[in-house]
Amino acid sequence: MAILIACAIGSAPGARAQDSDGLRLRLDRQLRPPPPRLERDAIRFLEADEIGGERDKTITATGNVSLRQRGASIRADRVDYNEVTDTAVAIGRVRLEREGDAVVGPKLMYHLGTDTGEMDAPLFEIPKKLDRRAAGRGSASRAMLEGEDISRLFDAEYTTCPVPRDDWFLRVHELEIDSKRNIGTAYNSTVYFLGVPILYSPWLSFPLDNARKSGFLAPIIGSSGQSGFELAMPYYWNIAENMDATITPKLFSKRGLQIGSEFRYLWPTFSGQLDAEFLPKDRITDSDRYFFGVRHVQSLPFNTTLAISAQRVSDDDYFRDLSTRIAATSQTNLPRDAILSYSDDIWALSARALAYQTLQDPLAPVVAPYKILPQLLASGLKQNFLGADWQFVGELSNFRHPELVNGQRFIAYPSVQVPFRRSYGYVTPKVGYHFTQYNVKENAGGVEEGTRGLPITSVDAGLFFDRPWEFRGERFQQTLEPRLYYLYVPYKDQSKLPNFTTAETDFNFGQMFYENRFIGGDRIGDANQITAAVTTRLVESGTGLERLRASLGQVYYFEPQRVTLEGPPRDEQRSDVIGVVSSQITPTITSDLVLQYSPSRSDAAKGALGVRYFPEPGRVLNAAYRYARNDIEQIDVSTQWPLWRGLTGVARVNWSIKDKKLLEGLVGFEYNADCWQLRAVAHRFITATQQVSTSFQIQLELTGLSRIGINPLETLRQNISGYRRSDEIAR
Repeated sequence: MAILIACAIGSAPGARAQDSDGLRLRLDRQLRPPPPRLERDAIRFLEADEIGGERDKTITATGNVSLRQRGASIRADRVDYNEVTDTAVAIGRVRLEREGDAVVGPKLMYHLGTDTGEMDAPLFEIPKKLDRRAAGRGSASRAMLEGEDISRLFDAEYTTCPVPRDDWFLRVHELEIDSKRNIGTAYNSTVYFLGVPILYSPWLSFPLDNARKSGFLAPIIGSSGQSGFELAMPYYWNIAENMDATITPKLFSKRGLQIGSEFRYLWPTFSGQLDAEFLPKDRITDSDRYFFGVRHVQSLPFNTTLAISAQRVSDDDYFRDLSTRIAATSQTNLPRDAILSYSDDIWALSARALAYQTLQDPLAPVVAPYKILPQLLASGLKQNFLGADWQFVGELSNFRHPELVNGQRFIAYPSVQVPFRRSYGYVTPKVGYHFTQYNVKENAGGVEEGTRGLPITSVDAGLFFDRPWEFRGERFQQTLEPRLYYLYVPYKDQSKLPNFTTAETDFNFGQMFYENRFIGGDRIGDANQITAAVTTRLVESGTGLERLRASLGQVYYFEPQRVTLEGPPRDEQRSDVIGVVSSQITPTITSDLVLQYSPSRSDAAKGALGVRYFPEPGRVLNAAYRYARNDIEQIDVSTQWPLWRGLTGVARVNWSIKDKKLLEGLVGFEYNADCWQLRAVAHRFITATQQVSTSFQIQLELTGLSRIGINPLETLRQNISGYRRSDEIAR
């Protein structure tokens, strides 16, 4: 049996009129807002096995009762509805649904017009939605419904674990759930994990979705050999949609209290981040210690961009003492860099100021790099103009150093190349003139002012051959791509010229096709040489997937290389042979091989072999071997692998065979129980100063509530190539 309790129907006045001429439409000069929608109490639908009562007073419905209105519905064994007060009292297996959220209990008193009410002993459900990261459920002794979106629960428990599991739950004296803002607020709350209380808070606010929200984050607990026990209590401040800040008091048991802050901002034309840390009176060093960092990028008119990046620390050992990340502890030079740049279709211009803070190791001091104050750069490229590609590279730099020679360097390098391309190959001759002028101050060490002008000529040529090939029923396209590169640069003595920024490049397959074996502009290598190389590729005909790429190359010298940074000239007639092979052996196995072979010594100068087995996300095994004659011999193995029912092991070993010691190691596990994840990692590595850094990172993530402990995810991603979070893997 069903009845329509109330219905209000209205129309906007003046929407239409009838006169003797028939129907006429009224035209307005501007858009008007739509008529107001029907009030929430305008329509009530009541269904039940039996319905009785007095009209305009009280209606009683029994048996499979359903009372519905827009946005809310009540189901129960019995409902007494009072039309005068617009109140419904539901008894027996009561279920109230509002905007998808559901509350179940034995009795409900509900005011339909204001969406307010009260329920005894409720069980509530908060379903997962697009804007909610997890479903939630719980119970309480009493619930107060305060409007359409707000529920207040007393003596409540809340969890995101599925029924009947209560692996973790939040027990609170009072819990407020704001479904519209997707925020939960708990008062006098205790977090229980596996039946054990692990965290108490007089006030706790947490998001039901992934939106940012101001408030204290979960405490971060950890340990390191340098600083002892660590406890941090970060506070997140959501200042605005485009600005936020995190303020983190951090206690080191061996050193004292550190205050850290991070401020981020994002605007349509600029963005950036400010970081600061301050540790007053470190108990170990008896000194104030600090870190400051800034990054700012801004778009300016006329295709111009400003970028600023700077870091500074109080002392040389700051990162080694207070960081457990190898990326931080291995830093030697902290840049302070500002660049103003302009670009269009042809030109890229920039003005730059660059300085460094050099972190010294007393056992292995290094020479600080030059400050460049300022540096003006220009590069231009005009393609296919009069059948050629025209290029210009220019620089004017002022170098400053407290101990070395100071001076200015001017570089101008115009060049032109004429590419001839066909489907079967290409030939690209190129000619340029590299001019450099120095103005040296405070001359010392035999360094002289002077100029250097050198023509640079090259010819790059290659051919393309391909053929169909079939192997074990699979069809491939095989290519053969021979390449010759001739380079001529006449010799000029440069030993008396300053060296502000130049170093020799590492010899590899790509370097065989460089115009200059030096980088930095202070040395131009003489050359009369030809590079011979060949590449072959194996491509699946149906998918275009490259299954194999192999390259082999060698440089032949017609004259000795006389320009060097240190040591005697090189008089070899040919270089080492470089071989590079990359393959996807199967859909789950890939490999990479690089080998530098010395014909004169009949042995390998350098080599690296890497293999990855990656059958599916969450299962990966990486193995690598690296070798450099008289310098490096290492093995590096890392893995992420499921062990048992949600338990995943993670590990890495980077071992120096030459030195017989562990360079970096990691071991740990992840356990994913759907509604919570536990990650534990022990990490050990050698810093740039040969000090050993050891840390333990343990984090408990309660899905939909918070994370407790030190987050090891960054460490895992840096150490295990192909690593995936356990909760990102389909199960």
